[in-house]
Amino acid sequence: MSRELRIHSIPSRAEQIRTVVEIVAILAAGLWALYTFVYEQRIKPLAEAPSFSIAIRVEQNPASGGVVFLTIRKRIENTGNVPIDVAAEALSVYGETIAKRSARKTRRESGTRAEVTSDVPRVPRALLFSIAKLRNGAVGGNPNTAFYVPPHSANEVAYSVAVPARLYPVVLVTRKDYIAKAPIMPKLAVRIVRTARGAYDLQSKDLNGEYDDEDEYPVRPQ
Repeated sequence: MSRELRIHSIPSRAEQIRTVVEIVAILAAGLWALYTFVYEQRIKPLAEAPSFSIAIRVEQNPASGGVVFLTIRKRIENTGNVPIDVAAEALSVYGETIAKRSARKTRRESGTRAEVTSDVPRVPRALLFSIAKLRNGAVGGNPNTAFYVPPHSANEVAYSVAVPARLYPVVLVTRKDYIAKAPIMPKLAVRIVRTARGAYDLQSKDLNGEYDDEDEYPVRPQ
């Protein structure tokens, strides 16, 4: 009759320590990988400052009875890793005339910039369109409206403006936007005001988040 023998070995102290060290190393590597993934994908992007660009594009539609219809598109492209929101916005369009006097020449120089122009003066004559909005991100703004732009995406708004092209061969488009990382907390203290030209504008004591610009566009009579 055969007898089955079983041999039990007891790990040495050194082997036990080595096993514990290996287990701890595996757990540490897993925790570090998890932390790195969460930090890089979640924590780090949320700490970044917003990054975006704003572009105004003016499209001229067919004229009717001497009136040219312009479609003015404001496009905001979020080039960063955090969402952004437009707390308030204002946009105005002025009809400009060409001065009858000869071309003007101006020169501006500083330590960082030099500029010279020799062109025909344009004069803003009439306010053709003006709008201002306080959205959800502004103090006292409409809680039901927002201009939310997720990371790496774009959003735009369009306005239609009628211009008597024979009177105003050039239009001046001014805009002002208050933009911040979404959700905007605390809300931006911005208010709607009227300018000397009768247009609507935005005003705030805090310049953080204010982005404004103005550009001229020719109007082609058809």
